[in-house]
Amino acid sequence: MTAALFDREELIARADRAREEMARAGLDALVVTGDFAAGMNYYYLSGHLPRDYQLNYSRPHVMVLPREGEPLLWVYGINEANARVQSWVQDVVAYGPPFSGAALADAVRARGLGRGRIGAEFGTDQRIAMPFDEWRAFEAGLPGAEFVDGTDVLWALRMIKSPAEVEWIRKCDTINGEGLANAFGAIVAGDSEVDVGRKVGAALVEAGAFRPPYAQALIVSEAKAKALGHTSRMLGPQTDQILKPGELLFVDSGVTLAGYWGEFNRMAVVGEPSAEQTFHHDNIREIVRRSIAEALKPGESFRAVMEHMVRLYHELGYGDEKIGNYLGPPYMHLCHGLGIASSEPPFVRLDSDDVLLPGMVLSCEAYLPEGGMTYGSEEDVLITADGCEVLSEPDPGLYVMGA
Repeated sequence: MTAALFDREELIARADRAREEMARAGLDALVVTGDFAAGMNYYYLSGHLPRDYQLNYSRPHVMVLPREGEPLLWVYGINEANARVQSWVQDVVAYGPPFSGAALADAVRARGLGRGRIGAEFGTDQRIAMPFDEWRAFEAGLPGAEFVDGTDVLWALRMIKSPAEVEWIRKCDTINGEGLANAFGAIVAGDSEVDVGRKVGAALVEAGAFRPPYAQALIVSEAKAKALGHTSRMLGPQTDQILKPGELLFVDSGVTLAGYWGEFNRMAVVGEPSAEQTFHHDNIREIVRRSIAEALKPGESFRAVMEHMVRLYHELGYGDEKIGNYLGPPYMHLCHGLGIASSEPPFVRLDSDDVLLPGMVLSCEAYLPEGGMTYGSEEDVLITADGCEVLSEPDPGLYVMGA
């Protein structure tokens, strides 16, 4: 039986905040879902983590949170005991497969929760964790309900982290930083990107990352850039290209604890870096550092933060041709939210006038394509009442790998 990951007071406080947001949005209830792959909103509101990061898209779990009255958990039978321990919810109903949306509707109606405006996971960065036909059966079984998008309510909750959530993220950042430093100490000339992946994974496990996301490291080598004849694509599979002396390596990795992410990138070079490599990497670190120190403050608009970042690029001698992806569609962000997902709202972009709020945890990252390689630096930060706090150990500059 799995122990509770958050105490009852923390979870009830989340539910109280949810009910306040529901009242503002005119919602009578929220329905959130999860399965054995993910269930961010279900976990956030219930406290029950069904089975984290196993990549099994089945066995739905559902929470119905009314604005008034007691909530309901509808869980796959094998998870009933864990749900009762981890969650604050008392009304826990176990089902045997296959999942039935009609049966869930019957249970909701029997509790008097099947009428009014019900918010669901319809919108941005949301998904409903059940077969579509079963969702339709669930809706059909509640003819007195109007189902509407509950996305704004859900992100209003999840974008503001509690101290308990922040501490999990901080612990993840500590593991990620230690693991990356040790991995760069083990990587040598002659290793391929595949070898790098193995060494990064092993180092993160050794540092304390024992859940699968440590294997989802993004690895980009200068060797691949040269072989493909273009600036290395940030996304894509690891290759068998061999690292050679003088070549750069970019690794963006993260780990999870209690379902929460800490993630950031670091860079290294095989042997001593050149003056040019140090120059560009120091510049991108300065853009991140000064963005954090000078722009990431509560009440600051996203647009103003991005305009400040653009001025930093210009100040350091880089023209708009280097930062076009920040200046126009699809608008790259300087910061993305961090929490139960490794990248989640808010997204600090030039096309948004939303503002930074205390309690937001952000990954602040900047990039520079130069000389066939993309330089990057990234830190995780917490927006506080009067500024921000860096949660990750600050980027120390280019790590040196064995030549």
